[in-house]
Amino acid sequence: MKKFNIYLRSSLLFSTALCCLQSCVKDFVPSEKAAFSLDMAFSQTEFRPVLGRNYNQNFFNDDQSTRPLNFRILNVRAFDGSEAPELLKPFPVEVWKKPYTGLETSLEEINAKREIVNRPLWEIGLHSGSFTMWNVASSDFVRVEPDSCYLFDVEVSNSGGKRYFKDFKLKPQKEIPASAYFNESENVVGDSTRQPILDQQFWLNRTGDGSSITFKFLDSKLKPIKLSKFNGMTAEDWKYLVHGFNPKFAADSSSVTYDVVYPMPLVPTLNTRFNEGEKAFSTFKYNRVAFGGARISSTYKLLYTIYQKGDWEIIVYFPTQAPLFDND
Repeated sequence: MKKFNIYLRSSLLFSTALCCLQSCVKDFVPSEKAAFSLDMAFSQTEFRPVLGRNYNQNFFNDDQSTRPLNFRILNVRAFDGSEAPELLKPFPVEVWKKPYTGLETSLEEINAKREIVNRPLWEIGLHSGSFTMWNVASSDFVRVEPDSCYLFDVEVSNSGGKRYFKDFKLKPQKEIPASAYFNESENVVGDSTRQPILDQQFWLNRTGDGSSITFKFLDSKLKPIKLSKFNGMTAEDWKYLVHGFNPKFAADSSSVTYDVVYPMPLVPTLNTRFNEGEKAFSTFKYNRVAFGGARISSTYKLLYTIYQKGDWEIIVYFPTQAPLFDND
């Protein structure tokens, strides 16, 4: 019995000592550090965002460094070394709090998905490393080329290390409020030559500070072409001509105006029935009967972007001859 007690006490002492040893070893094992590659890099170090529109780009390669990484913009300055507080001052900007889909059925539904927050004009995503210039940046107070513009540095870090990238260049470009790209036409012939029209033009005019868009067509004498001639347009086609609402046709059918939200397109990274990537589009259609009874369907597809809020007109002009709408 005495031997058993001695054995039991020895076992307890050994177990206690073993537990203490394991605890001490655990305390002295260093925690695993995050991977931090010295080969991480930005593939671009000079940035030329166009003012008046949201710019968001990511050029960072982490080279398998452990995420999350932390990014900070530091030492923002003009090219001559002077301070540049205009880039760091918070401004109210609109952001999406719910995803835009292109299926929204009212201005109120679109606006309810957005909110106003205060952000610096030029910033980097805390964990993404994406650079953003917000659309409220204006050449009225931001330097633009041909000025030498700005320099800044970037700090990248995680628990495994920290690195500084020096002397990035920021060269903002002056605003381009809107752009008319080109029109695609199919089976559109002139009313005098009956040959394809190749010299049509279209442009955009800002006429006020509201939030609307108006479409017009003009013949060679600058007289309006009645929209009623676009007989291939169904009620649904007019409804979805643009992501706008409350279409209002002029009494003489010379124009149609929609209430809209700018910019157009609203989300250039999403393709919807109203845009192809960064370009919004609107399509007009008409039908006519040719010789022999053949039915011909003709279309005009206009591609454009509008960044500045306002009352805008899109005007299509035929300088030499109008399209042939009548049957043969």
